[in-house]
This record gives sequence, C-alpha cells and structure tokens, in this order.
Amino acid sequence: MHEKLKPFRLFLLMLVAFAASQQVYAQTSVSGKILSGEDNSPIPGANILVKGTTSGTISDAEGNFTLSVPDVNTTLVISFVGYLTQEVPLTGRTTVDVTLQTDAKQLTEVVVTALGIEKDKSQLGYAVQDVKGADLIKARDPNPVNNLIGKVAGLTVAGSGELLAKPNLLLRGKEPLFVVDGVPIQSDTWNISPDDIETITVLKGPTASALYGSRGQYGAIQITTKRGGNGVSVEFNSSNTLENGFLTIPKVQNEYGPGDHGRYAFADGKGGGLYDSDYDIWGPRFEGQLIPQYDGEFVSDNPDGSDPFITTFPSGATFSGNIRPTPWVARGVDNLERFLQPGILTTNNLAVTAGGSNYDLRFSTTYSYQKGIVPNTQLNTNNFNITGGIDLSS
Repeated sequence: MHEKLKPFRLFLLMLVAFAASQQVYAQTSVSGKILSGEDNSPIPGANILVKGTTSGTISDAEGNFTLSVPDVNTTLVISFVGYLTQEVPLTGRTTVDVTLQTDAKQLTEVVVTALGIEKDKSQLGYAVQDVKGADLIKARDPNPVNNLIGKVAGLTVAGSGELLAKPNLLLRGKEPLFVVDGVPIQSDTWNISPDDIETITVLKGPTASALYGSRGQYGAIQITTKRGGNGVSVEFNSSNTLENGFLTIPKVQNEYGPGDHGRYAFADGKGGGLYDSDYDIWGPRFEGQLIPQYDGEFVSDNPDGSDPFITTFPSGATFSGNIRPTPWVARGVDNLERFLQPGILTTNNLAVTAGGSNYDLRFSTTYSYQKGIVPNTQLNTNNFNITGGIDLSS
C-alpha cells in the first residue's frame, strides 16, 4: 500500500510546484513616469503603492518607476509632499504616466500684516512666525504673553516678580511693539484673555518697521482676536491647573538655631540683641535652655533702671534685656514644606458670537482666579471683550 502512494505524492508535489510557478508568472511589471502639474517636470522620490497592499516603490531622479503588480487591472496610489494624492486604475495597461496636481492648501500659508491685510507668507521679505490661539490655552497662564515661551525663535520671555507687572519681553535682544487687530498699543497684556486670541504673528527684524514706522523698528507682535462666525453660537471653556510648590526642597538641619559663635538673644530684631538680625545657623544648640526670643514677653525695667533679665551663655558671655527668656527648642521640622501650599489656577470663559453675510459680532468674558503657593496670596482678574464689524456696502 505504501509503495502505491509514492506516485500519488509525487503528483501532488508537481501540482503544487506548477501552481507556484503560475503565481510567480502572474506578476506583471508596470512602468511609468511621475510629472508635476505645474511645469510638467519629473518628480523624484514620489511614492507608488499597489492599493490595499504595502507593495510599492519610489520614482528615480527622472521621475521614472518600475513596479511588479499582481494584476493588470489593479489600482496604483501615487503621493508626494505638497501634491494631491492620486489613484490610477491600470485597466490592462503596463505603461502609465501620471501628472500630480499641487496641493495649494499645503503650500500656501497666509499671515496677517498691518491693518489686517493678508499676505502670502512665502512672499514676505522679512522673518515672520505664527502661534495659534489654541496653543495658548492648553497649559495656560493668566497673561497670554507668558505662553509664548519656547514657541518663537529669537523671542525671550521672562516673568516679572511684581504682581500684575508687564512680562519682560525681548525679540532678538530688543523690546518689540504690540499690535492688537492692527492698532499699536501700550499695554502690559494682562487685559487680553488667551481665549480671545485667534493668532499671534511675530514680525522680526527692522524690515518689519515699514509697517508701523519707527515704533516697530525692533519687530512687532501682532495679536489677532477672534471674530463672530455665521449664525449664533455659544462657547464655554473652563480649565483648572494645580501647581505643587517647588520641584525640590533643600534639606535643612534642626539641631542649631540662628545666631553666631553659639550665641543669640532677641532685643528688637534690628541688631540690638546678640545677632538677632543674623539668621545664620551658628547659634546655640537646641537643648531647652532659656534664651530671649522674638515671641517672649516684654517686661519693663527694674525700679533702679536695670534690665530685668540676664542670660549667661556657656562661653561666659552674658546678655541683659527686657525680653523674658523662653526654652530654646526647634520650632518644627520641614517648616518650608509645611508652609507652602498647592497653587491653583482656575479660568472660565464664556463667548457669544453672531454673524451673517455682511456683519459679525462677538462678546466674551473671562474670569481667572489664581491662588499662590505662599499663603494669603491670590489674584482675581475679569476681562470683557466685544468685537464687531459690518459691511455697509460693496
């Protein structure tokens, strides 16, 4: 029985080999050329794929390509950066030339220059950079200018240590001009809500001063606010941010107190005692000994005019004063960490817009509440913004 099966197995093996050879033989070679629709020039590096598969190739320096396809009725997908992707059915052809059309949306970027005039970014004679308003409200700051940190080349932004003070802003080392909706302003930008900003365009270099005169000789930061759209719409945006103190808190000792040379005695906090204006950690060791301190009771002089209290230190030095000595002990561990609290930034924005074929209107109000990481520090701000426009005639 076994000997009879050998011819049958040999037949099956030959049949499989024949089918495989037919499959290989079914692969058809297709060639062609990829051209640009602008000037009919060849496009090197274009991607040519068999639709629905990962099989493909790229065009050479002359735009030519050769590709093996499983079927002459398959479809090729041709794509290249800056051009519209095109699907080409072979319909039995083995040679095909494809012309790709320019994708105008990808190659044309419009920016707003002076007086709201829009220009093609590639045609400007000076450096310009855009920041979208949506990027300013992701990890937001009460002042929108602070959100430009790391977003514009050559722009240095440093926050001010003074509450509600203008951020320190330098564009290529000089202070730029602020322009809101085409109008130059003098502002600390606290009165501009990030939710009302459509785009921020940064014009760099002295060439941009042609738009705004000598005030814009160091460049300009143009803020374009949002406008009303077609119909009526209501938008609400709310965000909450937590700030958990410092990234790192240094380790401190709690074995020695303030002072110097192992001595400390409080009199007035201005140097009238022993090192009572010196908060270095070279004072007495915390051992519960009685030493005049800032929170001790003040006692009047003795009838003879002498100080009521005398403190003697291990070195033999003495101090006499009117503050009743109290136990010299550490006032707590991790004082700084326990002093700080999580900071909170809450912002709510409500905007109502309306518009038609010849008019637009937008009203927006923004409320921000910020609690600092230091107790008893907070900031409340309210912004109101109204913009509108109407075309009286053509």
